[in-house]
Amino acid sequence: MASGNGRARRRTALVSITGVPVLAYHGLIQSAGEPVPAAEQPYWLPCGQFRSQLDYIVRGGYRFARLEELWTGNKAANRSGTPVVLTFDDGLASDYEVAYPMLTALGGKAEFFLNTSTVGQSRHLNWQQIKEMLGAGLSFQSHSHDHVDLTRLGTGALDRQLRESKEMLEDRLASPVLFLSAPYGLINHKVVQAARQAGYLAVCGTRCWPARPGADVVDRVVLRREYSMEDFRKYLERRISKYLSRLVRRPLYFPRWLLLRFRPARVGVAVLEGKQ
Repeated sequence: MASGNGRARRRTALVSITGVPVLAYHGLIQSAGEPVPAAEQPYWLPCGQFRSQLDYIVRGGYRFARLEELWTGNKAANRSGTPVVLTFDDGLASDYEVAYPMLTALGGKAEFFLNTSTVGQSRHLNWQQIKEMLGAGLSFQSHSHDHVDLTRLGTGALDRQLRESKEMLEDRLASPVLFLSAPYGLINHKVVQAARQAGYLAVCGTRCWPARPGADVVDRVVLRREYSMEDFRKYLERRISKYLSRLVRRPLYFPRWLLLRFRPARVGVAVLEGKQ
């Protein structure tokens, strides 16, 4: 007779999707009164919420994995626990002030995507902090040079955005840069092809789905402040109902898609003046 635990595992398998959860974070708030731009507030998590999520990963039989391990499908490493990948976009100062000490205290790994044009600017990481985090075992990848919509760029400008960031990071950090996170999650075939030609293995997007080894686009779950721990647990368990509920809501974002295409500034999307 099957044990209760065996039945529970089979039930979970029936409602789960294959792939690896890749989580996308942005800013982390240290105190309730910390000022955050209104458009960014849904994506900034209080440090207590982030700590609870890290604790759940550790207690729940998961382990922190790297994007390169996921992309190559390194099965040998998977024996030590169910992998989950943490990523952080924008190179914000809270990566160093909040995420870094919490991750290192738990032996955690994460990928930090940088816009090389903003390194050292107010509210962003500087090179000294980046090198310290790299020395502690954390990884840095590209978020392009400027935080702009890559899909609107001509071939030359797109190539410069991807190559300048990659080359600057590899030169300053002496560490390979293999992944690109597209600003605003805006990706098309041209961006993916340009990234591959520039030497990236894959482009990270924001389609809410578990990621697959070897894919040109790495799907990620964008963490929002409104998500409960129950939401977080279901994403880690790859519950198909949870992921499908996000896809079902996509038509509700059609008005925003129209603004992205024709009035990007209305939704906070930066574009380059020159496209060539």
